[in-house]
Amino acid sequence: MSTADEWSKQSAIDYYAQHRHEVSDLYPSEKVFLPRVLFPGIKVLDIGCASGGFFNIMRTYEPAIEYTGIDLSVKAVGMARERYPEAKFIVTEGFGLPFEDNTFDLVHCTSVFNNEPNYQAMLQEMYRVSSCFVLVDIRLLKNIGKQQNSIYNIQFEGGRVEATVPYVVNDADEVANFILGLKPKPKALRATGYFHQMA
Repeated sequence: MSTADEWSKQSAIDYYAQHRHEVSDLYPSEKVFLPRVLFPGIKVLDIGCASGGFFNIMRTYEPAIEYTGIDLSVKAVGMARERYPEAKFIVTEGFGLPFEDNTFDLVHCTSVFNNEPNYQAMLQEMYRVSSCFVLVDIRLLKNIGKQQNSIYNIQFEGGRVEATVPYVVNDADEVANFILGLKPKPKALRATGYFHQMA
């Protein structure tokens, strides 16, 4: 599991202050699904919001959103509050979410599960607080059997290595079976993938 200390390093704060705020910053899978799930008045929870960039991206597609972003980095949330005062930002993690069941229409979480070995507990919480959509990115491969864990260095823009965190790849069938086993049973499970060169 990644910690607030690791993601509060200045290089991470600086990176997210400059990136992931515009539609052009979206990954291919995000471009497929994000526009399809937004509608006027949607209530969004963004887990791992960093400096709040997805608030700006989402309101580009749908200006009338009610957005709450959470992150475990006090520095990142402080920057998000300063940059986007019209949105709500909270310092907390993705486990034991401080919200009632079915509070949000969309629970969104990108660039978190690749650092989180316990995806099941976090997905269960996301599903609990969502009344409609859960949109996540999870690194998947077919036929790997069980979760594969390695590590990678947090290093942005060619700077020095500031921390080492887990890098998690999950078995696609295992994740699909877990999601389809949630209660109440999800009405649909959609996925898309793409190949991406490691930076």
